[in-house]
Amino acid sequence: MSVMCAYNWVNGDKCAENKYMIKTLLREHWGFNYYTMSDWGGFKETGKALDAELDFCEGNDLYIKELPAGIAKGQFDTGLINRAVKNVLRTKIVSGMLDGVPVVPVGVIDSKEHRALVYESGLKSLVLLKNENNILPLAKEKVRSIAIIGPNADFLPLDGNSSSKVLPTYRIPVTQGIQSIVGNDRVHYAKGCNINDTSRSQFKAALEAASEAEFVIFAGGLDSTVEGEGYFLDKEADEKGGGMVTRPDRPSKTVLLPGMQNELINAIAKVNPNIILVIISGGTCSVTPVIKNVKGLLYAFYPGQEGGKAIADVLFGKYNPSGKLPATIPKDDGQIFPISADFRNLVTRGAGYRWYDSQHLIPEFVFGSGLSYTTFHYSNIIINKPVAKVGDYIEVSFDLKNSGHRDGEEVAQLYLSTGKINPSIEMPVKQLRGFKKVKLKAGEMKKITLTLSPEELYIYNELTKSYQVPEGEYSVQVGGASDKLPLKAGFKLSASEGKPDLLVTNIRTLPAFPKPGEPVIFMASLINSGTAASKLGDEHIIRFYVDGNEVAHYYSTTTSIPVGGMHLACAEGLNSQNWAPTEGKYNITAKIDIAVTKDLNPQNNLTEGQLIIPNGKVIATNLVNILNHKQQ
Repeated sequence: MSVMCAYNWVNGDKCAENKYMIKTLLREHWGFNYYTMSDWGGFKETGKALDAELDFCEGNDLYIKELPAGIAKGQFDTGLINRAVKNVLRTKIVSGMLDGVPVVPVGVIDSKEHRALVYESGLKSLVLLKNENNILPLAKEKVRSIAIIGPNADFLPLDGNSSSKVLPTYRIPVTQGIQSIVGNDRVHYAKGCNINDTSRSQFKAALEAASEAEFVIFAGGLDSTVEGEGYFLDKEADEKGGGMVTRPDRPSKTVLLPGMQNELINAIAKVNPNIILVIISGGTCSVTPVIKNVKGLLYAFYPGQEGGKAIADVLFGKYNPSGKLPATIPKDDGQIFPISADFRNLVTRGAGYRWYDSQHLIPEFVFGSGLSYTTFHYSNIIINKPVAKVGDYIEVSFDLKNSGHRDGEEVAQLYLSTGKINPSIEMPVKQLRGFKKVKLKAGEMKKITLTLSPEELYIYNELTKSYQVPEGEYSVQVGGASDKLPLKAGFKLSASEGKPDLLVTNIRTLPAFPKPGEPVIFMASLINSGTAASKLGDEHIIRFYVDGNEVAHYYSTTTSIPVGGMHLACAEGLNSQNWAPTEGKYNITAKIDIAVTKDLNPQNNLTEGQLIIPNGKVIATNLVNILNHKQQ
């Protein structure tokens, strides 16, 4: 319900001063009508930011210092001030901030259920990247001795510096997690080195522990002393519109593991070849200097206060890892995307894995990578409409089999590539356009279907200033990582008459947290994910139901929603009477009433939620739209 503008420049303007980005695209085209804010001190010109529709100034006092005097002198339009105030108040009213958000009971915070969720999220986010000779999982009964070494072994980092700081009630480090499984007698801990210094004073103890152990688990990476959100900007270059940014997050100024970590790991490899490396960090670290000397690699990112338990359970096979990399891990600094505050050059080369593809670079680990203790086999890809029309839903089906001997989960990924399309535009080599996590028992096979709606095929046409689906040739690839895509198929789209595809989401109430007997106004987001704008004069109707009984409706013939756009629909109670709840639990439904012939996909015209009175707000329970359509 709020959007923060980035620091960088887009097409010659800072994001927080960019009228095209905020007012034209975000407000008028996408239909966003809550408040916008600057990142900390992210603009310089008050008049330009105000005119762009930046509502909330954060991190500097320009609005406070310059607006009162500017209004008095007639320098700024009071209409712009009123507009900003309305956007801020609208956000606070609809979110419930002004009415009073219910207090969360102390017993709920850090409850047993919350701790279980923290553990689960940490567990499922762990990414196994190397498992040479199936060194993992370790067998609890057979392991004779383990040396746990590294700066992140006995203290679990959970965050970077500055705004990412968190205050956990406890931390379970890797040492504690492993000791809880095999006991203390078989575990020897030695720190070995600090995160980021040049001292070798702790090497001796670590090497002695490693030489006497059957396995070494090295927990390294980053922590809040070397990672955060701070940055330095070349002010002179920034004034001209695109200075280079360098980040002091890594004092070593490299993507490699900082300090003496690489040297220590390679020294340990000379006395013990059975090294399992666990990296704990927010941003990615290159492990190229040591990757050949470790047999196992588990990437943990920042796994939460239960992280040591989650890591240990994966290392010992209590859980079969299922995470996939959300970013590319480069080999070295030469493969890092050049950081710039000016985004004009990103159009052709893209970012992330798209940039690696465009530069023909082979990183150490690609986007989407992640191993399992079992294996998966992809086969039998089928496209429901190899020859289709613009606006058709393209269903990509394939068989996924657990071909190993353990139950496991696989994240199947679908990447889209374009051939000859009209209008012709330079596109990335491939783009992730669908994925699904599938749980399979050993030997089990399931047919998986991923659906490409028009939204996955949109390009923004600069000439028509609108989103459209190009006609032409497309191909899809399916597999378990962006470089492991064994299945490939193609389809063609021909021109067709455009149609809107209206779907309803985000049921809200006013007040946000209704009390017994309090009249309720229903609202919802009406989104157009089709291939043509809805027209002025067309009926836009949403009916709201409580436990199956219609209580309110939205009706408009003066609304027009562009392709990819949105409109906040505010309903009226039936017979001008707003529904008022008593205490209890209610099922809330919002359904679009539209002729089938006028809608591209009538299957996504309904969404459901649940409202608990008192102290509740509408929580979505079933979104019958494109997302669910893909799963069917």
